[in-house]
Amino acid sequence: MEDVTNLKEQITPEEKLKAKHVFKQVLPDITKDRSLPSSKFIKKYWNQYQKKFTSNQNINGKVFENLIATTLIREKIMPFYMQAKVAFIPYVSYDFIIYTCDIGPISLSIKTSLRERWKQADLEAVALKYIHRKSKSFVVTLDTNAVRRRRVDPSQALGIDDYVLADMEEFDEMLKSIKSHQLGLSPKVEVVSSSIIITPKNYIEFFG
Repeated sequence: MEDVTNLKEQITPEEKLKAKHVFKQVLPDITKDRSLPSSKFIKKYWNQYQKKFTSNQNINGKVFENLIATTLIREKIMPFYMQAKVAFIPYVSYDFIIYTCDIGPISLSIKTSLRERWKQADLEAVALKYIHRKSKSFVVTLDTNAVRRRRVDPSQALGIDDYVLADMEEFDEMLKSIKSHQLGLSPKVEVVSSSIIITPKNYIEFFG
């Protein structure tokens, strides 16, 4: 499979620290505005962030990612995995993986803007479906114009199930759909299993 790591914008440790600090200033208490639907919550605090701070794309992305994580917590969609690796899929780090007991993993690719990065998300989604046939993959974004363009010809994407605008009601519907599944921790994967294991200590027992 193509190495897609070069398509990701790499964030430095300094940027991660700054993004964490900025997020705390924007939303010091993640339990605030409990009555707001998740889409309106995202819209409110993303707008506040944009008004107060001027940051680079990496920090924008990290702040947006933290807002998405906050909505999952508020909606009690847990457990979930961030910057997740999936067994048998090399080179890929998924923004979010929510494991379900009925269809396997649901991946969320979080992007403030799409540009050409939807292609990276699609490669990741295809890889996930190759291993987990029933899995779902969503791109969650704020890029309204790009989503409209992508929806004109959805056949261009082979693995993405849908593009979801985080500040619209469709985001609430996606969360509701996720909550309809039985969520849980990912099972531990045994790469090789057998009732017969030949070792230097027991091979004579079998062939001696």
